[in-house]
Amino acid sequence: MQHSPSTSAAVLLLHGFGGHPFEMRSLQKALEAAGYYVEVPLLPGHGVTVDEFQRTDFVDWYGSARDAFLRLSAAYEQVFVAGLSLGGALSLALGEEFDPAGIATLAAPVFLYSFFPPLFSDWRLPFVPLLQHVRPIWPMPGPNSASREIAPWRGYECVMALKPLTSLLRGIKIIREDLRAIKSPLLSIHAKGDRTVPVQNAWEIQRAVSSQVRRLELLSIQENITSHHLLTTHRDTRERVALRVVHFFDELRQ
Repeated sequence: MQHSPSTSAAVLLLHGFGGHPFEMRSLQKALEAAGYYVEVPLLPGHGVTVDEFQRTDFVDWYGSARDAFLRLSAAYEQVFVAGLSLGGALSLALGEEFDPAGIATLAAPVFLYSFFPPLFSDWRLPFVPLLQHVRPIWPMPGPNSASREIAPWRGYECVMALKPLTSLLRGIKIIREDLRAIKSPLLSIHAKGDRTVPVQNAWEIQRAVSSQVRRLELLSIQENITSHHLLTTHRDTRERVALRVVHFFDELRQ
């Protein structure tokens, strides 16, 4: 997308782990229709091959997001950030280092499992740092066509790259420890039954940040086919998410 001098506000959108900018398109279109310049970078290691994905980590992903934020900040008076899942965690990391005009996290993790209280989307998660040395590429079930119809997605299918996943676990742990550094207005959106990132993450983020403006939106999804995680593409949530994010940023726009 070309630089647009007709607006003073820009939004940096960040996609999820193993995913693609595709998952942010509906939100991108809504923001552009509202008059924002929007940038949706492809994070390092994504959209290429699993082998290349294996060679990237949280430092690479954050470095890419950071560079994009600084570039936008040099060109626009206000820069907002929003992200899905990993992208939401990166948005929080940007908020800890900088002062975005506003942050919207969509199903963002600051942890993926907990022993007390016990919360596990997958019981193998605590063992990933060890398993990566035994089987770096872990086979996963193929995509469910019914699930993809309800919540379209593009990314790495049928395998899980454990080195990047280990890096993600470490990266969000560091973010969680410094959430109090975030002072930007914050909107957190999460599905109550998210099977990938427990909804307790949204409560933890809202509780820990120092933002004077904090809003939490918990969405209900009735079907029992998808993971309830892809809020930006799910047929029941994508429009609701777009409306809430645009409205939140509009309230903060100068």
